[in-house]
Amino acid sequence: MGGLAAVHMAFKEWEIPAQDQDCIVIGSGPIGVASAIKLAENGKRVLVLEAGDAISQPAGSHFRNQPKFEENPDSYFDAISPFLKTFTDSQNTVLPGLADSNLYGGQGVIWTNNCPRASEFELWKALPSKKWDDRYSEAEKALGVNPDPSANSFTGNTVKSILQKNLKNGRHIRGLPFSGKVDNDGNTYFNAPWDMLNKVQEKVYKRIQIRSNTKVLKIIHDKGQVRGVSIKGPNRQNVTLKTSNLLMACGAVGTPQLLINSGIMLDALGKGFSFHSLYFGQIIINSEFAAPASERDLPTRLWIPPTEKKPWHIQVLRDTFPIPTNEAVKNSNRLLEFQAFLPIEYREENTLVFTEGSPTVVQFNFSDNDKYKMKEVEKDIEKLANSIGRWRKGGEPVWIPQGTAHLVGTCRMDLPDWKGVADNNGQVHGFKNLYIASVGLIPCQVAVNPTLTAAALALNTVDEILRQTK
Repeated sequence: MGGLAAVHMAFKEWEIPAQDQDCIVIGSGPIGVASAIKLAENGKRVLVLEAGDAISQPAGSHFRNQPKFEENPDSYFDAISPFLKTFTDSQNTVLPGLADSNLYGGQGVIWTNNCPRASEFELWKALPSKKWDDRYSEAEKALGVNPDPSANSFTGNTVKSILQKNLKNGRHIRGLPFSGKVDNDGNTYFNAPWDMLNKVQEKVYKRIQIRSNTKVLKIIHDKGQVRGVSIKGPNRQNVTLKTSNLLMACGAVGTPQLLINSGIMLDALGKGFSFHSLYFGQIIINSEFAAPASERDLPTRLWIPPTEKKPWHIQVLRDTFPIPTNEAVKNSNRLLEFQAFLPIEYREENTLVFTEGSPTVVQFNFSDNDKYKMKEVEKDIEKLANSIGRWRKGGEPVWIPQGTAHLVGTCRMDLPDWKGVADNNGQVHGFKNLYIASVGLIPCQVAVNPTLTAAALALNTVDEILRQTK
């Protein structure tokens, strides 16, 4: 605890660092913090800048680790909505599923913590297969991923067996990897950046400083070289900080917005993005499949990976359901959610419109192929759900409002036939020392939750920074 306390002292009172930093990281979420820790482990002095403030105690811990959310998980979405900044589309319709936040710990203090790997057919050639595997393993270690937290769940194992019998053509169901842990009483603990920092060695944390309430206004650069950043601190003063390297880990919206604010106008910014269209329902499973109400069973966490013929990701778990239901359930072990994640097609006409000083506007339409797949998702979920129970009244499956979440590709990396904002190492085109670590780098349709993939890419980018600064 002594080491982590020292790290946290750094943002309680703002002071200009005594010396220039080897690297400034913008954003204190899991991706930014994982990057900062790896840089510090390799001897670099790192300053992490975060525009937001803490909403949890200890600062940077997960907001969901409160008893009230263990008792009533379905209350969670309403509780975090005040911390989210939503976007509008070109018709000025609010898109509640697409949201940004400024929080100490980033969205890592409010995320769902589910960390499955992308399927092999979804991965692009940014890394060779072996290197993807190594980076995923490194990211899982950094985020504290438990590969199968419900392995000893009676309900989970029963449901898993039944659903597997209904899966054809090579599809399978397995435990859902989770950044956190579940104790023997079934209580779930969600990891966050606080937990990542808490396990570093003393010599590492001494090289990391974190400043909250610190908004980066612009990147200072000339002739393809970043010189530093202009920031506004908590007492409203404008300060210029110098750095040898700059790593942008400020999200799928914050990253391209800051590039544009800084006069870095790359053609691919905001163009051709993707996101997950979400289909959620809450089911009451048959009583014989669930542990009795008198028993505290481990919560179910299962997933059905995508395949080339069914390229959507399905989670079967007791997590949280954002839509009010109107049927009481005496045995909470019988409640499960089906959550389907369908990645929409990358198309240039799907664009984020960034204007300095104005809200980000989203322009997109579902393609005919997207709409066809959405119908296929509905049929798939209905068949699977019918094999284990019935929909709770009010919990019938719906496409979550506007069907949007997990925005990716807003500052995408290169593909062989599609130039992006950055190369395969996350280095921004035209710059020697400017890098991106964000889900915004992902240039392909990936059905699973994107954080683990983005963390794997970020750790690869850190190696490139280290290589270039030897």
